[in-house]
Amino acid sequence: MDQHELITNVLCSAGGHHAEQLLPLGYSGERADVVFISENLIAEVKSFTSDRRRDPQVATKLGSVMERNVGFGAPVVFGTMNVKLHDLPKPVAEQALRVVGARIRKEVTKARRQVEATRTVLDMPDAYGLIVLISPPERLGNQTVAWLVNDALKHSGQMAGLDGAMVIETPLAFPASKSQSLNTFSSLWSISGRPFPSGLADRVAEAWEQMTSQIARHADADDFVALGGSE
Repeated sequence: MDQHELITNVLCSAGGHHAEQLLPLGYSGERADVVFISENLIAEVKSFTSDRRRDPQVATKLGSVMERNVGFGAPVVFGTMNVKLHDLPKPVAEQALRVVGARIRKEVTKARRQVEATRTVLDMPDAYGLIVLISPPERLGNQTVAWLVNDALKHSGQMAGLDGAMVIETPLAFPASKSQSLNTFSSLWSISGRPFPSGLADRVAEAWEQMTSQIARHADADDFVALGGSE
């Protein structure tokens, strides 16, 4: 079982249905992954396993970002060096994030289309649109991913379609993970300001506990790094 299958099964255990089971016979268009009929919610799951920070092409692009922005406070880079985004001026950090998070930005746009198509074919025009992003540890932290989701929608000019994002960082269902942390970090983020269906988050947490044996506990997103989550 990979991470995409893991969280899809968790969502279905929490009361969702595999979308393909609800689609009309012969439908071949885009579709989301999970539909919660009673809660009027459609969810699309995206998993990210590669670490783009270690991709040589990404490193080259990041170097170009630093070079262009030396006059705005970016460091002068000679050879190879590690630069923390939190140490960069905000405009430079945002440019760097867009490079590292390029795939996330593409998948957000695709997820919006998939949710919209599922709304149409299932006649659920006002369904809550949820994108679920799951990845192994030591990739991008919950707050960083949430920022990338919002930034991608804002710059595409297509804010409509997705109402919220669930971001999950977990070593589970990823055999190659060598993280020292065995914790899973999950957070819910609003995109449209529309409230998340009442009680559903708790049911997802309960389903996660049942399927993984990890106990769900509440924590502030600001505390994730101190508890072992990625920045």
